[in-house]
Amino acid sequence: MTLLDRLLAAEAADETSERILDAAYARFVAAGLRRTTVDDVARHAGLSRITVYRRFARKSDLVDAVILRELRAFLRDFERAVSPLPTMADRVAEGFAFTLRAVRGHPLLGRLLREEPETILPHLTLGAGPFLAVARDFLSAHLPPEVAELFARLTLSFLLTPDSVVPLETDEQAREFARRHLVSLLP
Repeated sequence: MTLLDRLLAAEAADETSERILDAAYARFVAAGLRRTTVDDVARHAGLSRITVYRRFARKSDLVDAVILRELRAFLRDFERAVSPLPTMADRVAEGFAFTLRAVRGHPLLGRLLREEPETILPHLTLGAGPFLAVARDFLSAHLPPEVAELFARLTLSFLLTPDSVVPLETDEQAREFARRHLVSLLP
């Protein structure tokens, strides 16, 4: 079973884990990763600190779980946005634009990338392997694995380093870039 399969299968976590993840998400959005402690999450969830640590041994495990849950929601929305489109070229262009818009506008990830990059970057650079694997596995349902990986890595690069000579501020600019440069990578 791939990481993507496990991620999608993990849709319904136990109620306590969901409370913890909901509380962690709320605290991370409100205070950021750096200023949120496991004690804050436990208090917000109405649980003891030990209950949180039984499910998430380290704060970084909790951060990864929140990111994976948000990634699962993103993948559902991504699929809804691109699946009705008639051609693979249309789906690539819309998928690229959708991804940039969704991440930049995401209450947690967008905030962390803008205001606390030092706290989120380790999860999205050196620790990005599991997240890239999920994206690659997801895209590989429609593309060759090598092309899926290139798309995922290129998109991540534009998200992490938005300053560029490539204009990508609007959806139409992102679609045009994808049509010009990414579609040519399709088999």
